Parts: sequence; structure tokens; C-alpha cells
Amino acid sequence: MASKKLSNSHERVLVNVERQQGKNTNKSLASTATPIPNISYSVVHAIPGRIRFRIPRLAKDSEYANKLQRLIESDARITNVRINFSAASIVINYQPKVISGEQMRSHLVNLIQTAPNIAIPAPVTAKTIAKAIFDALINLIDGTRNINKARTAIQHKEVKTDIWERILASAKSVIKGLKSAIVFILPNKQWRSSDKLPPSVRLDAQSQAAPI
Repeated sequence: MASKKLSNSHERVLVNVERQQGKNTNKSLASTATPIPNISYSVVHAIPGRIRFRIPRLAKDSEYANKLQRLIESDARITNVRINFSAASIVINYQPKVISGEQMRSHLVNLIQTAPNIAIPAPVTAKTIAKAIFDALINLIDGTRNINKARTAIQHKEVKTDIWERILASAKSVIKGLKSAIVFILPNKQWRSSDKLPPSVRLDAQSQAAPI
């Protein structure tokens, strides 16, 4: 009996030791977890309808600057956004009659912190649209050629170059030539409208800045 009691007591001690070790491990993991960094900023000056921030990250992270500018521009109450990369600053003009300066400042600070987490779609230009159209036509021709090759192989027991294959191959060459010429001529101007932002981003930006 004495040996059983000692055995049970020994097992309880081991269990307590394991639990304590588990707690210590969890504490060490929590203490070593990397905190989410905040974007450093300061308000240089603010007057009704205009506010200027200094954000050191603007001078070294063009992707962040692009995201922040497009995110701020998606708000209909913003009238102008201008970034000075050398000074690492951004000037925002807004409609003071629509939203107070304090509310706008709070909204902009939130955008400064959340801008790195949004996904911005690739800029849309006339060239990208033309490329997409010509690529779709080329893929359609390639698919038709494959179907035609399979048909001739079934009929003749071998792959043959018939009249349709020659027509489709010539059409592909012509379309490739047109693609190169048109893409070269078209301007590379971006269409940067707030509607190009993801709907979730636009709604989130507008709802967070709604007057209280």
C-alpha cells in the first residue's frame, strides 16, 4: 500500500512539473513574439481644410506611398493629395464643412497605419487593355488550331496541315503584328480613379471616416 501511495504521489509531482514547464514555454513564446510595428508619423501643421503629415517611410517605400495616396484619394471628402518624397511628407486637402479637422486627422492616422495591408490592383492603361484583348484573340486561335489538328488526325490517321491550319496560322501572325504596333503607339497613361480600388477598401475607408 505504501508503495502505491508513493507511486501516485510521484506521478502527481511529475504532472505538476510538466504543467509548470508548459506555462513557462508559453510565456517565453509570448515574450519573444514580434509586435506589429506602427508607422511612424507626425503632424507638421493643420488648418481647417488642410493637414500635413511627415512620414519617414514615404522617402524609402514607394509602394507604401502609392497605397497611401490611392487609399486617401478614394475618400470623396478629399480634394487633393500631394506627396513630397524628399521631405517624406504628405499634404491632404479636404472639405472642412463636411468633416471636422479632428475627425479627419483621426481618419488619416488610421489610413497611415493600415495602408501597408491593402491590396492595390495593377494600374490600368490603354496598353494593358490592348494586350489583354490581343492575348485573348491569340489564345482563341491557338485553341481552334488544336481542335482542327485533332480533327484532321482523326480523319487522316495523322496530323496534316490543311487549309484551315494555314489560315489560322496566318491570322495569328497578323494579330501578333497588330499587337506589337498598337501597344507601341498607345500612351502609357494610368487610369487612376477611386473606382479602381477594391470595393472593400473604398467602403472601409468611407465608413471609418463617417462623421460621428
